[in-house]
Amino acid sequence: MSRKQTQLYGDDDLDYDEEDYDEDAYDDWDEPVAGPAVAKGSHGHKAHVKPKASPHKPAAPAAAAGASALAQALSDPPPLRPDGKPQRGGNKHLASAHHHNSYPLSPGHQQGGFEFNTPSPDDRAKAAGPAGRPTVGIPLAPSKTPTVKQQQQAAAARKAASAAEGAAAALHSQHSIDEALHDLHDLNLAAQPGDGSSVSVSSSSNGLAADAARKGSRAGGGAVAWRPLEDYCMEADLARDVDAALASEAGVGRRGLHLVVMGHVDAGKSTLMGRLLSELGQVSQKEVHKNQKESAQAGKASFSWAWVLDERPEERARGVTVDVAVARFNTRGHSITLLDAPGHRDFVPNMISGAGLADAALLLVDGSPGGFEAGFYGEGAAAGDAAAGFGGLGPDAPPGGQTQEHAQLARSLGVEQLAVVISKLDTCDYSQERFEYIRSQLLPFLKTVGFRESSVQWLPAVGPAGQNLVAPPSEPLLLRWWKGPTLVQAIDAFKPKPRNTGAPLRMPVHDVFKARQGGVCVGGKLEGGALKPGSKLLLVPGYEAAVVKSLEVNGQDHAPLALAGDSADVLLSGIDASALHAGAVLCHPEFPVHLAVKFTVQVLVLQVPLPILKGHAVTIHAHTAREAGVISALLGLCDSKTGQHRQHKPRCLLSGQTALVEVTLVRPMPLERFADVKALGRIALREGGRTVAVGVVTSINE
Repeated sequence: MSRKQTQLYGDDDLDYDEEDYDEDAYDDWDEPVAGPAVAKGSHGHKAHVKPKASPHKPAAPAAAAGASALAQALSDPPPLRPDGKPQRGGNKHLASAHHHNSYPLSPGHQQGGFEFNTPSPDDRAKAAGPAGRPTVGIPLAPSKTPTVKQQQQAAAARKAASAAEGAAAALHSQHSIDEALHDLHDLNLAAQPGDGSSVSVSSSSNGLAADAARKGSRAGGGAVAWRPLEDYCMEADLARDVDAALASEAGVGRRGLHLVVMGHVDAGKSTLMGRLLSELGQVSQKEVHKNQKESAQAGKASFSWAWVLDERPEERARGVTVDVAVARFNTRGHSITLLDAPGHRDFVPNMISGAGLADAALLLVDGSPGGFEAGFYGEGAAAGDAAAGFGGLGPDAPPGGQTQEHAQLARSLGVEQLAVVISKLDTCDYSQERFEYIRSQLLPFLKTVGFRESSVQWLPAVGPAGQNLVAPPSEPLLLRWWKGPTLVQAIDAFKPKPRNTGAPLRMPVHDVFKARQGGVCVGGKLEGGALKPGSKLLLVPGYEAAVVKSLEVNGQDHAPLALAGDSADVLLSGIDASALHAGAVLCHPEFPVHLAVKFTVQVLVLQVPLPILKGHAVTIHAHTAREAGVISALLGLCDSKTGQHRQHKPRCLLSGQTALVEVTLVRPMPLERFADVKALGRIALREGGRTVAVGVVTSINE
């Protein structure tokens, strides 16, 4: 087969022989033949042969009258051969063109061609709109992105919910029903079909209107639309219980106080607190003798008092605190929740979770020769101190101990009251000179991180010997120069923070465990609002609903109420235990906490070996949560005293600078602006096992 002018021919079509044709007849091929075709016979004479009929091939159209011979030759093909095949010189394409289906011309061509003053076919198709266009291919699935109308309807529903809460507040404030309904009618909202957020206002059913508005405020995917905290109004029955509890507490004169114990590793924190609990009668003599016997058998007799709080096998084997230990005791003015934080640098994240719950702190400093220097300047300072006496390496030595880091973290997490306890002075004969030297070195640093001198107490104490814990010291060398308060008196001097009961519920989850009576229980500190059995809660992240089954507040079982500032163990029902984890936040179902992915922070850069650049990977610690992220933008430098912007978009951040940065998280984290809820708006940025910056959340972007 061969291809020519897009038509296919067989070998028989191309096998022509001149003897098969009469030249005279061939010269006259352009003349129309009216009669039968003439063919040459096998003996050379002419014979009339009737051409074969071709029922499926009609006759070719004739050339126009008066056309030239060339035009006729091009338009009218020669007669077919006797076998029905075209003669030489004929064009099979032209001969068979009239057999193909013909297609009508476009309307524009039928009307005489395209003119510039008339619309083109494309213009006419566009004018017809989508209805006039044919659907091609598989139809697309409907978009899940809300339209502008749907967004407006959702905003109207949230506005209606806010008005409903305002109307309820007006009713609780002795406003008339007509005035409360007037606030709702001013919205002039109508139900929109299909939006799922209808709002109805009826003079006979205020509660139904509020419920409908609250349902309309829920967004897709189980999330709940965020509402301004200023719109919150506590439920009437809960408000009455809170007022009664506050009045009763004022009559008793004893408030709850969360106290964190922090300091460098081996500063004697657990030993001092274990001996204090024993002096206060919180530890039985049987348990004391048991710890002394078991610690002696393990070759760690000096750790017997520390084992009161260090109960985990790995803590006793290693001789260091790993997790935050919790104990409770009462003083004359406070009900203390003691948080014994780990001092080893590997467990600083656990220390942060404990310090985030604290109202005040005890900073333990090792007063033994070389002990303070190792905790303040770094581990390498101990050798220098041995040769230089109490002078150590001096203030110009590079920092590296946990004494500095713990103090910085505690202040950044909201601790404003501090008592510095200098321990182990028995190793240097209770030297007053050593005590004053440590104070002179530490006080300037505490001022730089934000502690006021009037809010810092200083006292000596010795844990194993029990000196200056509950009673004044009995050691003559210490009694000779120390006339100040005991450790218990210093704790009593702390002032509890005001209770933020007027805010919506905020309770970061610190621990999750199984209750003795069955069910799942969460522990934490209430940073806002109040709880009682039967209260409905919302867990963020996850947006899981739950109901309070029972409460244990500050060690009291079956408590009727928990207020902001209390430490509570909450037994929950109606929620899957797998949804609960440390770092989540229990909040009011109508006023959920922000679930942030990107937010702006004003930070103070600490001692960093290298400048901080855009894209720096960090770990973000906030309340009891932590998450990986990056510093996605350096927005500007700020004045450390006034907070005003000095430089826009710096190239890097150096030690000691205050800056405004944008942080982007790998996964969402429950956060609040510092201006709204302080406890949920403080963060710390860590990288490579050290804290690089601390700050507060100024805005939540996503």
